[in-house]
Amino acid sequence: MSKNRSAPGMQRRPLGEMTPDEIRAWIRSTRAALRRKMQRERAYLDRRARRGRPTPTDEAYEQDQLLEADLLAMLDEMEARV
Repeated sequence: MSKNRSAPGMQRRPLGEMTPDEIRAWIRSTRAALRRKMQRERAYLDRRARRGRPTPTDEAYEQDQLLEADLLAMLDEMEARV
């Protein structure tokens, strides 16, 4: 089984080599991991907001939340098409 090494840390086969069931399973696991990541970041941002001293990292994480929400929507669209 060849691995797609085009992106750092990529551990899945290319989508073109996966069956529809494998793609759906990958989408579900990726979506769950992304949601957990968003929850961790949101908890961090909420703690930081209570301190009242935002940092550039906080601002970057806020922007990341928007990107991650868009990626979740894309995963939903992908799953609907598989």
